[in-house]
Amino acid sequence: MSQNTKNLLLSFIAPILILIIRPLGLTFEQSVVLSTLLFTITVWVNNAIHKSIVSVIALLLFYGFGHPALPKLLQFPLSENFILIVFSFVFSQGIANSGLAELLIEPFLIRNAKTKHRLLLIIYLLAFIMIFVIPQPFSRVIILSHIFYQYFNKMQLEKGVQNVLMFAVFLFSMFINMTMIRGDIILNNALLAMSNQPIPELTWLKWMALPTLIYCFLAMLLFSRIFHRELIAYQIEAGKIPHKSKVALSPQNKKHLIALLIMLVAWATEDLHGISGTYIVILSTLAMVPLGLVKKSDMKAINAHLLIFLTAAFAIGPVMTASGLADVLFGRFTSFFPTQFNTLYAAVILVVTTVLHMILGSNVTTMSVVIPGLMTTSSGIASPMVIMFLIFIAVCGHIILPFHNVIILLGNGSGYYENKTVIKYGLFLLPLMLLSALFVYLPWWRFMT
Repeated sequence: MSQNTKNLLLSFIAPILILIIRPLGLTFEQSVVLSTLLFTITVWVNNAIHKSIVSVIALLLFYGFGHPALPKLLQFPLSENFILIVFSFVFSQGIANSGLAELLIEPFLIRNAKTKHRLLLIIYLLAFIMIFVIPQPFSRVIILSHIFYQYFNKMQLEKGVQNVLMFAVFLFSMFINMTMIRGDIILNNALLAMSNQPIPELTWLKWMALPTLIYCFLAMLLFSRIFHRELIAYQIEAGKIPHKSKVALSPQNKKHLIALLIMLVAWATEDLHGISGTYIVILSTLAMVPLGLVKKSDMKAINAHLLIFLTAAFAIGPVMTASGLADVLFGRFTSFFPTQFNTLYAAVILVVTTVLHMILGSNVTTMSVVIPGLMTTSSGIASPMVIMFLIFIAVCGHIILPFHNVIILLGNGSGYYENKTVIKYGLFLLPLMLLSALFVYLPWWRFMT
């Protein structure tokens, strides 16, 4: 019996038991939805079936037994983000085809990223700078990943080493996006809207920037510790590369650079001119055709399997809500809250949110389920800002599986790193997130108020 067959058979155990036992008083249809969810997640992890196949099966069962509205089930392919991501793949390929990333950024990496800690700090730095260049977080990390993928490829690193380093690109982007509202214009603004706390950027920075930078530093040290072997392997290879002087740009390079700068400036100033970033990336991608940066063959840069995978991942939350499973699961936790706000109360908020996030997967969906209940439960007991940001840290400050954060999912679905790399780090990140929330963020907020 092959390993894949064994993994597939094992994947059926928990779903079958749920269908038989129907825990928590679940109806048959709710049991099918929960069983489908567990089966899908398990197969995503053990790769017993291709992700696209199990994703399509999950969507069919979700629709048949969860009874979500079809637009909710297919909210990802029907959203503007879908179009944005599709064109971002091609746009990023156009940037790669220009060779400008190699000419402008590679010499900087060769000169300055000689040690493991310098490399990790540079990843953080570039992820932070890119916030002010590309407003959309998905497009931003896709472009950033192209730059580093080319750099690591030319070093001819061992596959396992390259997987870990590419994971760092997506992981650190996830962390740095927490520092300011514009870090993730979709998720961070969704948090404010759901919590009914329309705070300005400056207030967010006062509450979140410093403790998040401390958390980023601790997460980097943890990463360095867990992946010490891979980082040392990189450091050895980086030490062999001779310094590379800046390459003079040819007339064609200069033409491409001016065109790309115009496109990126138009994207970065989206708030000023009011033209959606989606339209800008579409027009920019089309403009790359006459420039010779994008050809018909570059359409293969669009990862169809990833798009199917993301469709299923984004459908989990709406199905859990429509089927009533989210309410059943949340209702089990309300009795655990203390009567006054203290460190224990904050810990319960974090644990409840984390557990539900583990099940629901989607950040936005978890917030949509948790925020109304916890904000109501905590009314008159704790500051709404504190509750809001505790929920945010629990949802956005950790991952166990790739589908727990769409940025991590993008990298995993694109084949840059495997599930086991995410799990290996995520298991240790979880206690770091909880401790940081209680002993870094919470003391800072007490000082602020």
